[in-house]
Amino acid sequence: MNLPSLLPDPNAVQGGDLTHLPDGMITLDLGLCTNRLGPPPAAVAALQDFLDHHADRLIPPPYEAPHRPFRAERRYLDTFADRLGIDEQDMLAGRGVTEFLVILARLLRSARVAVITPEYTETMRRFSYADFIGPADTARDSPGARADRVHAAMRTHDFVILSNPSNPLGHFIERDELLAACHAHPACVLIVDEEYIQFQPGAPSTAGAGADNLLVLQSTGKTFGITGTRAGMLWTRNNRLHHAVAEQLPTWPLSLLDITLATAALTDDTWFPTTLAQIHPAARRLENLLARRFGTAVTPADVHYRFLHLPDPQPVLEHLHTHGITARLFTSTTRGTAPGLRLAAPTTEAEFIQLQEALDSLPIILPR
Repeated sequence: MNLPSLLPDPNAVQGGDLTHLPDGMITLDLGLCTNRLGPPPAAVAALQDFLDHHADRLIPPPYEAPHRPFRAERRYLDTFADRLGIDEQDMLAGRGVTEFLVILARLLRSARVAVITPEYTETMRRFSYADFIGPADTARDSPGARADRVHAAMRTHDFVILSNPSNPLGHFIERDELLAACHAHPACVLIVDEEYIQFQPGAPSTAGAGADNLLVLQSTGKTFGITGTRAGMLWTRNNRLHHAVAEQLPTWPLSLLDITLATAALTDDTWFPTTLAQIHPAARRLENLLARRFGTAVTPADVHYRFLHLPDPQPVLEHLHTHGITARLFTSTTRGTAPGLRLAAPTTEAEFIQLQEALDSLPIILPR
């Protein structure tokens, strides 16, 4: 009898999921794509203050204030809107980007939908019925090629979905390029997952742009290193789509604890810029470290992770495991996926030394 493997599909193992590995095997998890320097002290302090002085507010539903019919998620959206400089009325709150992807996948099932791949695993899973528009088999992807595929897909589909910066490759398409695609193809709605845009230096969000065929998703989890909370927002001026998504959301879309912590993180004006000043040099150092070992297999990017193109990434990952390190594995067995490893930037000198020693002892010689 052929029994199914007890090991999970490697493409289905999300970053941070170490349950398939022996206990204590990993001491450095570079598979996480969150801000590993989080959470902000202001968020932790706000949560502690809430628990110390307002525990009684855990009893009623999450109103803005006891006995007032104003939902507390509006406070989160107001703060998010102020941060982005946009109108809060065009926003909806939900449990991270993922909840909106689930809702949109259900709403758009009868439409012509395209996903620009390689793409976030959850997006490809939820929109498995869509057309996956990837690079040519012989071509290495690039921001320009990705933008060209957006234009081409918007000519023939009702909805086009992409992450920007892209997950897992890190490619970024400039805001003006995406807005030009929206204006050139008004019959198609562009859905942009901006989960990592705060990590892209100087990049403004497309949220707030003057386009009715644009929908933008963001969250506070990855940016502020609080992925244990579930809080995110959807922005669109497409009234029909805004209303359709709102109808699918629960009455209380966010818990009061999530609102308290995420809102405090958003209002901290100093922590994230200070953190970025550490993350960007570390990410460039990671890119250089990988390039010395793997050459052009490393994808240049400006975010906090780097993607390493490998035809067979499993042996490299297993070698990293022997040094107590894990990364996010992608194989070619899933449609729309580029085979390779995604690694988040180490945050300490000790972590860099650990990674350097693992790479120096890697017995596999790969062509540069």
